[in-house]
Amino acid sequence: MKNQTKHSAARFRGFYTALGISLAMIGAACFFAYRQTSSTLEENLNSLTEIAELPTAAVTDQIQAPVIGVKTDVAKETQTVTSAAAQTQAETQAETEALTDAPETQPEAEAPAHHLTAPLTEYTVLAPFSAGELVKSETTGTWQTHNGVDLACEAGSDVYAIDIGTVSSVCNDALWGYTVTIDHDNGVTSRYCGLDGSLEVREGDAVQSGQKLGTAGNTADIESSQDSHLHLEIRRSGEYLDPMAYLQ
Repeated sequence: MKNQTKHSAARFRGFYTALGISLAMIGAACFFAYRQTSSTLEENLNSLTEIAELPTAAVTDQIQAPVIGVKTDVAKETQTVTSAAAQTQAETQAETEALTDAPETQPEAEAPAHHLTAPLTEYTVLAPFSAGELVKSETTGTWQTHNGVDLACEAGSDVYAIDIGTVSSVCNDALWGYTVTIDHDNGVTSRYCGLDGSLEVREGDAVQSGQKLGTAGNTADIESSQDSHLHLEIRRSGEYLDPMAYLQ
């Protein structure tokens, strides 16, 4: 009985010893696991901190970079606008100086005033303008155009310029006798034929409307059979006009 009790006590001691060793081992394992977990958490935390810090710096750089770029672009654009404004101002100043330095434009001379005057104080139409039709000449007996008008007048009657102009010709024509031609500077010319030799103008003279050219005579051999008269012709751009219609 005594032996059985000892044996039971030994068994209990062995059980508690094994239980104590087990608990010690479990505690050691838990402590080791705690240390490992703490170390791992600390390392992970450090890693997360580093990872968190990296994007912040990168984002900061990315934010700052565009801002710097914008500032640079704005500065460039401002410089460009300033340069353009300066160039425009310089060009405007140059144009103003050019206009200021340019000689004053002289006003255009006024066109001369044309005032028509009758070539004779008193006259009658002796032979009208034929307007290209053939008429029989009393002197030659031939059929020909009469490119002017014959104005009957007393021999020695004053003959006047019908308009302002320049004397372009003064001559003694073989057919038309003493003749004066005036260019009126408007495409029109007038021709006075059959004058006597007492002419008062020369080639190149400027004449006024109504200015005396000479006196009527009877020096035109081609119309010598007619009474004393003035043969007057008017042409515009080389085309003969009816003097009577032109003077009206």
